Amino acid sequence: MIWQALAWVGYATILYFVAMQAYLLFLALTSAATLRRSHHFHRFGRVNEMLSTRTAPPVSILIPAYNEEAGIVDAVRSMSIVRYPRFEIVVINDGSTDGTLDALIQGFELARVRIPYRPDLPTEPIRGIYRGRGAVDITVIDKENGGVSDAMNAGLNAARYPYVLRTDADVVLDPDCLINSMQRVVEDRERTVAVGGNVRPLNGSVLRLGHLVKASVPKPFIIRMQLLEYLRTFLAGRPAWSALNALPLISGAFGVWKRSAVIAVGGFSPGHMGEDLDLTMRLHRHHRDRGIPYRVVYEPSAVIWTEVPTTLRVLRRQRIRWHRGLLTAVRDFETMTFNPRYGVLGMITWPGIVLFEFVAPIVEAAGWLVIPLAYALGVLNTTLLFWLLLLAFGVGMLNSLVALLLDESYGYFNSATDTTRLIAMAVVENFGLRQLTVVWRVRAMFGTGKGRWGDMERRGVGNLAERDIAA
Repeated sequence: MIWQALAWVGYATILYFVAMQAYLLFLALTSAATLRRSHHFHRFGRVNEMLSTRTAPPVSILIPAYNEEAGIVDAVRSMSIVRYPRFEIVVINDGSTDGTLDALIQGFELARVRIPYRPDLPTEPIRGIYRGRGAVDITVIDKENGGVSDAMNAGLNAARYPYVLRTDADVVLDPDCLINSMQRVVEDRERTVAVGGNVRPLNGSVLRLGHLVKASVPKPFIIRMQLLEYLRTFLAGRPAWSALNALPLISGAFGVWKRSAVIAVGGFSPGHMGEDLDLTMRLHRHHRDRGIPYRVVYEPSAVIWTEVPTTLRVLRRQRIRWHRGLLTAVRDFETMTFNPRYGVLGMITWPGIVLFEFVAPIVEAAGWLVIPLAYALGVLNTTLLFWLLLLAFGVGMLNSLVALLLDESYGYFNSATDTTRLIAMAVVENFGLRQLTVVWRVRAMFGTGKGRWGDMERRGVGNLAERDIAA
């Protein structure tokens, strides 16, 4: 009886994995249809009209920074020349212990000023406010350390404009990312409360003066795996949920938010390890509970580039942090799960995240123990086991290949070498790398962490630019 139970657990684990991959494939195919409409929208969109008019909604670019001395000046300069009629840059120095503030003061000729500061959201004390005297419209908020969410709330308090772009101090913005995302706002200003963008790994690409010149697929497996993950996440999943107004996450690396809507839900949650997921879900809940028409949108052509971990040690910390943020969100939004009051988000999107992201590492880890044991005891049908495993891995690889096909329309990785590397990665990631990420996610369930600043050990945009110029 016990042996038979082991067999059923083994089969159930594999079937669960098949169901998860089928769910992701459904999202990918739905995303393909959505992206086709998106390409049509941009082909006939009125970008030039938006760029040539002062009626385009002004935007505050918020950049929380902690110990970013090496690259903060180059990052701000890069962001200052995005194509958009009217915007300001607000850098929030969250109690850095290095020379971040001094670098900003010298780089942009900042002077300490006394200007109105609206404490709409509570934050750690503000130590000073600085304004630039040069060509860049920049404000720097110097405050006591309180974490990334606290820094973002201070930035929201200081923002002068009705829409804010939340991004990081170590990313490279595509010149058209802001105009492409704000098109989504302009097409429906009343209802649009958030627009997410397309985040891509920067590693292995060529930079000049803080701008991307050539994108390429990096050689190291660990970076290539993350590139494939990003393609699946941002191109094979989010367009589908966006079309259904059930997008659960606006990435913290790039997200346009309606300031008044964020203030209405209390801003970013201090101490949360998944502050971007938390805020997105709270916006959904707030509007659904009050019957307020709204929409949360994903725009694939709003592209930014970010440096991803290059070592297993740093990647492990990142994934543990992400999964702990998910654990908190699963608890906080438990009442939304399978709740028809929240529409597609409550009935499909969020249950899918709970079942196939929160539960997945537990089921997969259990499967590694049960399936080999059941097989060794001879209670599994070898032929059936083979075909089920082949189906599971085959559908998983198909998901990756669909994501690669969707990415072809953007033209970033067109060489035969890049294509070969990514296809090979779709196979290789299933043997070793995927299992490591599952172990880390299981580890995240034990212990706690503080939602403050992660330790990515980045080289920084400025260092990358310097290296490429010298080359």
